[in-house]
Amino acid sequence: DLRAFDPGAIVAWRGRRDILTDPLRDRDPSALIGAILAPVVTIGDKLRTLQLAVQMHRQTIDELLTGPDRTTLAELQALGFSQQMIDRFFRPFFGGIFLDRSLQTSAKCFRFNFKMMSDGQTVVPNSGMGAIADQLAAELVAAGRVRLQTKAVALINRDGGVSGVRLADGSELQSDAVVLATPAPETARLGDLPVPEGSLGSSCVWLATRQPLYRGKKLLLNAEENAFVNTLAPMSAVAPGYAPPGWHLYAAAILGVPELDDSTLIARVMVDLHRIFANEAAATTALTNARILRVDRIPFAQFPQPPGLHPNLPDNRTTRRGLYLAGELTEASSINAAMLSGERCAEAIQQDVAR
Repeated sequence: DLRAFDPGAIVAWRGRRDILTDPLRDRDPSALIGAILAPVVTIGDKLRTLQLAVQMHRQTIDELLTGPDRTTLAELQALGFSQQMIDRFFRPFFGGIFLDRSLQTSAKCFRFNFKMMSDGQTVVPNSGMGAIADQLAAELVAAGRVRLQTKAVALINRDGGVSGVRLADGSELQSDAVVLATPAPETARLGDLPVPEGSLGSSCVWLATRQPLYRGKKLLLNAEENAFVNTLAPMSAVAPGYAPPGWHLYAAAILGVPELDDSTLIARVMVDLHRIFANEAAATTALTNARILRVDRIPFAQFPQPPGLHPNLPDNRTTRRGLYLAGELTEASSINAAMLSGERCAEAIQQDVAR
């Protein structure tokens, strides 16, 4: 049961909230008119964005990912986008995807994500992101078992290969194939394997209000140069299952993991949100009475993806018989890439076992 965000975004800048949208996919006449009239970026940049969407729609993913690489910032500049467009739209929007507002991420990541969002929809499961894991686990449970809260402390090496894992309680699990589907630092620890270096963190403050802060299902971008909150997502507007009746759930995303206690971090978030909605009495009241539900801090949310990184990522097969890798570290740092890696890892194991 997937629910989709509306195309485009709302750009919060200097007390304004302007809509930028995709005229090829947005069916809301008011959003289209608002996007045409929005002064936050120039008409030339809007036409350039439309032209890029049409161009990428005609190309395959393989075509977009071939050839030389460069930073996303260099790519945008080469495509002719103004500094205004880069700062007010691309930095908060793609900076939120890459966890890097400097846009030093590989342009191949930008091309892939731009095409995916231009060709399709951005969705979340109505029952929460855990529904993805539940669906994946269902067949595993039917065929065998899934053990949770069980730490693997070491691999079992035998005859030059890997034959199982040793658990924290000292017990061992034997297997024909061991798959490391862990974050890169844990993969390096367990498998003593080269993995992408570095980490990019993110934080999120979840808040609930009685009244909506704004209408619609578009992501809100904070385009201020000194933004603390990078984006605000109207989660229950997109997926009603995220909140009980009479409540509205929002996710305020922060890039990095600030060294602040929860109360200070929440205060900084609320300052940004009050500034964004300063001209809206109803939204200001809703924020004043908002309930803070949780603060999430994720030190390793992604690994950095500079130009030239992806051809050097490890393969699903390792040099050690019986040991395989699955996860974003073999493809690219995203949920989509992690799922693709899992599929390719399963295919590799099936091929090897059949030999």
